[in-house]
Amino acid sequence: MKNILAFLLAFFMLTAPFTVLASDEEDVKDLPFRERLYVGGYLGLQIGTITAINISPTVAYRFTNRITGGVGGTYQYYRDRGWGVNPEFSTSTHIYGGTVFTRYNITPRIFAQVEYEALNLDSQMGFLSGSSAGGRFWEHNYFAGGGYRAPLGPRAYLNLMLLYNFNSESVVHYQNPVFRFGIDVRL
Repeated sequence: MKNILAFLLAFFMLTAPFTVLASDEEDVKDLPFRERLYVGGYLGLQIGTITAINISPTVAYRFTNRITGGVGGTYQYYRDRGWGVNPEFSTSTHIYGGTVFTRYNITPRIFAQVEYEALNLDSQMGFLSGSSAGGRFWEHNYFAGGGYRAPLGPRAYLNLMLLYNFNSESVVHYQNPVFRFGIDVRL
């Protein structure tokens, strides 16, 4: 519960001073439903002793000129080849889950974001869980931060984000802040 309160407090502290800034974009209240939708997401790739391939598609809806909400899925293939010490030891797993997020546009290019993420992990891969040993377990992460939205064309944007994870016991996001980049395309 403390994490959720800290998460919400950080969001309001980030956005409150900037609520008077105006947006130069078109007013979304006049747009049809389809033109308020964004699709996109994030891709990640790490190759080496540890291989991680991450695919995170998202769908978002612009409620107002300033507020966008969305959902996404996450799939990650993770393989560890034995830390280079024992090449015969190689194991892999699949990590999957979902996310719900809200963005608040401070300016047309700068935004604040809060996000909840739930990931399903394999405890037999060495990921620790607070519950029983063996099998799979869920990890819950709470993010807050901001980003920059750069236009790539009339309907596409590159998002660069820096987020802080309030789950200090996360085994997937073991380093703060978390840097992400991805693309959104307006339908």
